[in-house]
Amino acid sequence: MTDGAGRTGETGGTDGPPGSFAGENPFPSALWAEAVYSRRAIPATLATGSPAPGTAGAERDPLPQGPRLALASPPLDLMPSPGSPATLADPSVLAALLHYSYGLLQHDLTPGGRPLHRAVASARCRYPSELTLVTPTAAFRFDPLHHQLVALEGAVTGDQASGPGTSRFIVITSRFARTARLYGDYAPRLCAQEAGMLLGAVHLVATALGLRTRPGQDQETLNGLCANGLSAPAEHPMGYLEILGPVRHPADRAWPPPDLAPVLRARHSGAAIFDPGPAPSPRALLTDLGAALAAAPFTDFSCHLLVRRVTGFSPGHYVHSGGRLRQVRDGDPLELLEQIGQTEGRVSVNFRSTACTAYIAVRRGAAVARYGADAFRRLHLTAGAAAHLLCVVAARHGLSARVHNGYDAAAGERLLGLAPDEETVLFQVAVGTARPAAAFRVPVVF
Repeated sequence: MTDGAGRTGETGGTDGPPGSFAGENPFPSALWAEAVYSRRAIPATLATGSPAPGTAGAERDPLPQGPRLALASPPLDLMPSPGSPATLADPSVLAALLHYSYGLLQHDLTPGGRPLHRAVASARCRYPSELTLVTPTAAFRFDPLHHQLVALEGAVTGDQASGPGTSRFIVITSRFARTARLYGDYAPRLCAQEAGMLLGAVHLVATALGLRTRPGQDQETLNGLCANGLSAPAEHPMGYLEILGPVRHPADRAWPPPDLAPVLRARHSGAAIFDPGPAPSPRALLTDLGAALAAAPFTDFSCHLLVRRVTGFSPGHYVHSGGRLRQVRDGDPLELLEQIGQTEGRVSVNFRSTACTAYIAVRRGAAVARYGADAFRRLHLTAGAAAHLLCVVAARHGLSARVHNGYDAAAGERLLGLAPDEETVLFQVAVGTARPAAAFRVPVVF
């Protein structure tokens, strides 16, 4: 994910329930205008990579403290074991779920680069999200750097014998300060986006392993899960998944594919400047995308695809909604792309060589009316989960997908034909064939 947004606009609604367990509201109503429609929240220092004002002296986050539990080496595939129901009590299932959801998968050896890359996209590899397994009596934080779990002593109540294999919930929290050190007041937007992508990643890997989950956004449930010391004062609860048990017939599904593990290991966002090669992408790209979005953890979104180079599809504007893909406009969408995908008069991506670009839209108006300011968190979870699926589909076909916020939100709403004052674009994802880059990455193996 990179910086940028669109023009200034107005928002409706009032501040709703607090967005954090600490009682603060990290997503005030004004954030829609500031972070989605305007660039005013983005510090001028971002272009140089300097710390945001007031954060230059910030220290690195300490490693989680508490008793450590070693995880099994993650398997090389994510297929459910035949005849053996999936359960987190199986060390290989637990290790696979954590590693392929948010573990370290790639190491960038380029001097001055961003060295460690996890299973989801993150703005400048800041990775503000935390992943915690919660049992009825204990909580265990995932430490990706060491591929270990850390028992959070402050979150233990009653019997301490419950191990991570008895976990019923996976909770996502976010440390905004990690991202704010570079992005300043724009950090809440980026943290909310990544939390949604992480939720989508956990749901995807759990499904591949044969686990049944219930993704959740409910604030009261989330706050209850974060009670008893799970969430530190500097963390904001973002979302959760309830583990319901094994799927009865894990093979009866269109998505995810059996080759998911190598796809996740290969997924990347392209070079520092996203300039893909002008090569056509296979028809199966959009076929797989339809299957993936139909299996998304949340359904209240639409995916607008501006297609330029996909074999078997004429250039044009397509919409995936309600489980089907339909074309709403034919003709080369380059002009639309270059009108939407710009900030301050500059086009942010080389759309002339992309295969397609996706815009993920949500119903902001209805959500704000129902949830107030908390709609920001909820809708970013919905859109982020879908965005991660799009990135994974691209990787399956040897393509790069770049989440890039350099777009004009108001122009996107108008030119894509979204419902005025109701729908909002939250993600722009450009897909294309990556050119050779100066960076040299190697896989991380535990």
